[in-house]
Amino acid sequence: MNQHDKCCSAQDYSGVVWRSVLRWLWRAAGVGLVLLIGVTLISIGEVESQAAGGEPSGAASVRPGWFESGRLGILAGVALLLLGAAGGGTAIVFEQRRRMRAAQDAFQVRIGALQDQQLVLETELGQQRELAETLRDSEQRLRVLLQQLPAGIFLTDIQGEIRYVNDRWQLLAGLTAEQAAGTGWIQALHPDDRNLMLETWRQAIQNCTEFVADHRFRTPSGRVKWLNTRATPLMDRAGRITGYLGVHADIADLKQTEETLRASEARFRSYFELPLIGIALTGADKRWWEVNDRLCEMLGYRRAQLLSMTWAELTHPDDLGIDVMQFERVIGRRIEGYSVDKRFIRQDGALLYTGVSTRCVRRTNGAVDYFVMVIQDITERKEAEDRVQHLAHYDPLTGLPNRVLLGDRLQQAVARAGREHAQTGVMMVDIDRFKLINDALGHAVGDRLLQEVATRLRGCARQCDTISRQGGDEFAVLLPDLDSGDEATRIAQRMLELMAQPIRLDDQELSVTCSIGISLYPRDGRTGDLLLKNADIALYRAKDMGRNNYQFYLSGATMLSRERLNLETSLRHAVERQQLEVYYQPK
Repeated sequence: MNQHDKCCSAQDYSGVVWRSVLRWLWRAAGVGLVLLIGVTLISIGEVESQAAGGEPSGAASVRPGWFESGRLGILAGVALLLLGAAGGGTAIVFEQRRRMRAAQDAFQVRIGALQDQQLVLETELGQQRELAETLRDSEQRLRVLLQQLPAGIFLTDIQGEIRYVNDRWQLLAGLTAEQAAGTGWIQALHPDDRNLMLETWRQAIQNCTEFVADHRFRTPSGRVKWLNTRATPLMDRAGRITGYLGVHADIADLKQTEETLRASEARFRSYFELPLIGIALTGADKRWWEVNDRLCEMLGYRRAQLLSMTWAELTHPDDLGIDVMQFERVIGRRIEGYSVDKRFIRQDGALLYTGVSTRCVRRTNGAVDYFVMVIQDITERKEAEDRVQHLAHYDPLTGLPNRVLLGDRLQQAVARAGREHAQTGVMMVDIDRFKLINDALGHAVGDRLLQEVATRLRGCARQCDTISRQGGDEFAVLLPDLDSGDEATRIAQRMLELMAQPIRLDDQELSVTCSIGISLYPRDGRTGDLLLKNADIALYRAKDMGRNNYQFYLSGATMLSRERLNLETSLRHAVERQQLEVYYQPK
């Protein structure tokens, strides 16, 4: 092999080596290289590649336009190297601009001698200046945006150490950017949250997952702030995580609201489970939604049974009307709540007297959401009220209506008789010589005698009649809707006959009679008071007639009774004034 062939062979080998190096540089650094071997120009960076995956093909060709006017400076530099600097290590660096794909490209060219006649031309392609300026502008805009956001923003590296925080983050944490850098942010964590937060943060970084947590910051001044932190992984083009972008949201108001709601719910639950009051939630369909244990106990049902029923099903039919009417008024927004006393029917059939207060809870649009019912067992109160009512209208000894109740019923009977042109009677009944029996045998026997008389009078009266004890041994009987005076006569006769029968009290047998006075509406009076007065006058007339009989009121008897009353009054005053004298005339 001659010297020329050796030289060519060396050049071929060198070209293969540099071609491989240039391909590696192109793939690794994105740098375009032009290798000049002799007079052959090979542009690896400008190759039109046909290979799959972007690999350059074996044959390199120069793109069209390489020798246009924009490339003349490069060729001039190459010529200078070939003529004067080959092998001397001299390099020429200059910048060239060209228009490509409607964009102004800037690239840098380095031409230098490597060894012998092997030269390299290196160009750094891309929009260097414009790209750098655009990048700087974009970074500036992003920085301004991050500073203006109302949330705390932070950036970390792949290890989770902070590289950037905005002003809002510094305000929330009470730390400067320098203090927060790296792992300095940890000091802002509340001591009670620190271990859990760090472990959760470590797991998110290890698993390359999003980080979400509610936690507290405690500033150096001691102020505690609730935050919601969300950090999202940042990826490069190859899909590798390069760090995290995080956001701190101030949730102090939300936590305060949650705490208020929890406290309110706790209070409501404590009220709901009060052991003395039944509480229920119901819907607009009257169905039970929720009931407490006390209500289940009051009604005798299990919770599951009540939740399958409506409150209307358990309400006494006589009390249902007013309850439903008020309930519908609430639904119609005429009232917001109501209270009623009503009876529930227990599972065992017994009646439960309750006081029920119902209030409506509405949605924001005004529609009914649900009802709250507070149900109190008022059986004892009702019984006490009934006892008081009974005492106010009934005689405690005999159980008969008293003077007050008789007066009320008499007034109603007179009014009805006036409307219907009917006849009503009033009887006054007095036990003959009762004072003698009471004084001789004692008050206990006297009370038992009065009870027996009341029982016998009930046996003589009609279902519609009212028998009343007026006081002492005096009774009154109201006889509404009489067919005639004869019917009053028949009732009086039965009373006399029944009262004449012996009464046995323990080991004593008593014979008792009574006197009866009768007045009739409208003949003897058109008011209740007048009828009672005239019946009493008739009673005195019966006593004057020898007792154990009945007498009707006579119009002339009023004057006689008045004279007798005046005489009794005068005699009483005469005794008090010592105006009486005793005269004795022997035979």
